[in-house]
Amino acid sequence: MPHEIAVAYLIISRMVEPPPATEVSRSVAAAGLGVLDYEAAGESGALASGGRRRIGTFNGAVPGTAALVRMVVWRAGEPVTTGMGEPALNVLASGLDAEDARTLREGRLSFDLRATVGDGSSALPALTWMVRVARLVADECGGVVMDPLAQRCAGPSELSRLQASDVLAHVTIHNEPWGVESRWLHTHGLQKFCRPELELIEVPLSLVDEATGFLRDVTASLATGARLAAGGEIDLDELGTVFASSAPSDVDHQAAFGRLRLTDAPLPGEREGTSHARFLTRVALAEAARRRDSGDIEGALRDIDRVLAADPDQSAALMLKAQIYLSQGQITDALDLGELMELRVPGDYRGPLCTGMALAALERYREALRELERAIEREPDAAEVFAVRAAVYERLGQEQHAAQDRARVAYLAR
Repeated sequence: MPHEIAVAYLIISRMVEPPPATEVSRSVAAAGLGVLDYEAAGESGALASGGRRRIGTFNGAVPGTAALVRMVVWRAGEPVTTGMGEPALNVLASGLDAEDARTLREGRLSFDLRATVGDGSSALPALTWMVRVARLVADECGGVVMDPLAQRCAGPSELSRLQASDVLAHVTIHNEPWGVESRWLHTHGLQKFCRPELELIEVPLSLVDEATGFLRDVTASLATGARLAAGGEIDLDELGTVFASSAPSDVDHQAAFGRLRLTDAPLPGEREGTSHARFLTRVALAEAARRRDSGDIEGALRDIDRVLAADPDQSAALMLKAQIYLSQGQITDALDLGELMELRVPGDYRGPLCTGMALAALERYREALRELERAIEREPDAAEVFAVRAAVYERLGQEQHAAQDRARVAYLAR
């Protein structure tokens, strides 16, 4: 049986009286959004909590779907957002201009637009329709639109730019502090698609861009039909695997379909943890390598330095940086990095590999061979070490040894 969820958008107006219902219905019809029938509440309109009085109700359906919609017009005796905590109001008001923020805090006229949407990608047509209707009503009444499930508010300028047919337009990614030097990234709004919300915790400040891009990609995948549950994995080919586990929820982060925390998949013998450093590092270094290969050396070095800001001892980052230095003729700098790796991460084969490559570039081949042999002792299956040693043997005229190392590279690459 498919899941369903009730979705609401609240339009808060700065007006005292609503625009004529006929104008609202006409605007909706003129935009090709179907028919909204209006029923006035009359003088006996129900009085609700907070002194709210119902003015009338629009009823209709989302064209081409089974979703029925209802928009109730309310007038309150106090601001609509009375009782909402200041932290929540500040989150909603962020990004609004001063006038729209004042409307959010002081408006007493509201339009409560609600519908029940279906599972997965079938929700998008209904959500697109609802956003377009909310935009029209906000234009008619000088209002702002609050999206409670996405925990955000939009004024006219943002609404005009919103691409409602894009699933990512219906989800927000909040970026909040987690400790002193890291961030907590989490989604709001995936539950509109009957999917769990997602989070990454302890994101290093320097890798927030990678984390945000990853969350956007997974969000789009889930919102268009993919499924993910606690204990599941996301296979990202050469970038590795990401593991999903259940995440706790506080009162401000409840979600109808739960919350999932995304982390590095545990290595053999490793306990499940909260870290995603391996994955984010691979993403950043893959982009650095792409930039290097395209000739954007400065961009590649910036990406590498962001990884090193999160972990100064990250050997793969130091190694890629050394390779760039060597390609640019900065041999002494590469040699320094090899020595630095040997001090910071003793036992890692990339320290002597880097040193060996730098020594070979200086034509100090015998010394280079000694370093490369140390690298092989530490990691006998590292094909790149044998490739470098084969080149050194060729420079020394030792073709038989070079051929053996090239054969070893071919074997390890299988």
